[in-house]
Amino acid sequence: MQRSDVFSRLYKQMNETTVQLIKGCRERKRSAQLGLYKQFAQRLYIACLRIVGNSGEAEEAMQDSFLKIFTHIDQYKDGQCFEAWIHRIAVHTAIDYVRRQTPEWEELSDNYADPEPDGPNEEEIAYSVKQVKEATGKLPAGYRVILSLYLFEGYDMEEIASILNIQPPSVRSQYLRAKRKLLDIIAAN
Repeated sequence: MQRSDVFSRLYKQMNETTVQLIKGCRERKRSAQLGLYKQFAQRLYIACLRIVGNSGEAEEAMQDSFLKIFTHIDQYKDGQCFEAWIHRIAVHTAIDYVRRQTPEWEELSDNYADPEPDGPNEEEIAYSVKQVKEATGKLPAGYRVILSLYLFEGYDMEEIASILNIQPPSVRSQYLRAKRKLLDIIAAN
């Protein structure tokens, strides 16, 4: 099956309400914008929250995401997965919010060795989703962003490096350190 056929099939599966809302947003109808907002606000808020780490900034990032979506709705190509398109906008907007906080990204040389494991072993720790969410919120911004992009948003190390403008070995190291720190926080509680 060709790529265009897959996109075409996905677009046809999109419910008719969403298609009409997109059409209305392209015509700058406020009612369509409100309808699109109501349909996707919660999902985009959760994606933003995972990256920025606090509800106030997540709300702002989500709002800014919708402004970008409505402003650039003409750039959405029919046949693309609309939800993926708006999700990508929200993720990039949330990352911009974190960048404003200027997290410290550590640049490492290509021959950098991974940190030695110290502290609790992952298998030894029993944890719940609630504990992971709370612990993720306690991580420094740089760690939280990389962990969220990799674990929750599904980006690979190369994509994260490109998004954050840092080297892939640095992303891998930051991810490993974030994971270790997350396990330490969970083990301490």
